[in-house]
Amino acid sequence: MWETGDDVGGAPDREGGEPAPAGPPAEDGGYPGALTAYVRTRSEEALYRASVLSHDFIRAGLGPEEIIALHAEALEGVLVGLTFREQASAATDALQFLLEVMIAYGVNHREYLELRVAEHQRQAEAAQARAVEAERAGRERAQLLQVVAHELRTPLAAVKGNLQLAQRALGQGRFDDLERLAAQALAAVNRLTRMTSDLVQAGRGEAAPEAVSPQDLGAVAAQAFAWATAAGDAAAGGVALVAEEAGVPLPVLGDPDALASVVGNLLSNAVRYTPAGGRVVLRCGAAGDAVWAEVADTGIGMTPAVQARIFDRFYRAPEAQATDRRGLGLGLGLALVRQLVAAHDGRVEVRSAPGAGSTFRVVLPRYDAGAADGPGAADGPGDAARDGPETA
Repeated sequence: MWETGDDVGGAPDREGGEPAPAGPPAEDGGYPGALTAYVRTRSEEALYRASVLSHDFIRAGLGPEEIIALHAEALEGVLVGLTFREQASAATDALQFLLEVMIAYGVNHREYLELRVAEHQRQAEAAQARAVEAERAGRERAQLLQVVAHELRTPLAAVKGNLQLAQRALGQGRFDDLERLAAQALAAVNRLTRMTSDLVQAGRGEAAPEAVSPQDLGAVAAQAFAWATAAGDAAAGGVALVAEEAGVPLPVLGDPDALASVVGNLLSNAVRYTPAGGRVVLRCGAAGDAVWAEVADTGIGMTPAVQARIFDRFYRAPEAQATDRRGLGLGLGLALVRQLVAAHDGRVEVRSAPGAGSTFRVVLPRYDAGAADGPGAADGPGDAARDGPETA
């Protein structure tokens, strides 16, 4: 039998000094084993097991009542074979052990709940992020379709316009015009073919010139002007569409389709927002080491606040929405213009005032064939931006 003696802080001794193997052995594990070990030794190590057990109880989903029931069952086994005095001492120690378990359980359970709440919050945030990403992806797909429709409209209209003119000329017996009209329609179809892959990249905000080569900006602008004229929007809206000859070569290194898209978008934008009886003029020129093409109109003009946002994708000023006669504006044309011009190491300048029209000028580096033969000739438009930022 265990004998606690006068020293309540020491380990219980059997009468005669021999240890008594009362209760289940500590090495049995679990709560009974931990409780037995503490009642026998009252050691800090045994008491530490109370904290460890609290974690196990939390993971098992046990509540306070179940823990007390488990403690009562384990205590019955500990008290087997003990004298009343030994049982009283063991019950006191067991109560201390249970107290430590419950204190640790309360602290750990609070932390556990906080962790669970935090985990649920992380899961909710992750689910929300996935939903936002799915919505963004869907929106980008829709925007991409709008970009494709926007960019394909002009060459398609050019094809249709030239074929209609060819049909009219054929009916009137003017066969001399057929070859020219057919050539313009074929050029527009070829451009459509090249644009199919480029537009996917452009719609994602990654537009870059694919096949750069020396071009005459005046010739590229003239082709874009011909397509804009054939589209018939200016004539249908009562807007005069005029092109002024540059008179000098305007060499530039770039992608002809991208540059034609820039000029075409500026022309269609100007026609769309110029009232009947107005005028849209295309000019090209050179200044120092730069060449430029500009489109000036006598349209509705823009306030400084609108000019600050005019190149944002899908932005349309209220005045523009009210003036768009056919509802074709999507707020994509100018965004694509800036994107493509930046890919050619150029910039877009805007001058405008409400009621006084707008002028958009595209400024590009002049191409020097002699300098291109020297070091760095392999670099094309956009290479400087990829190599690092450069301030103009």
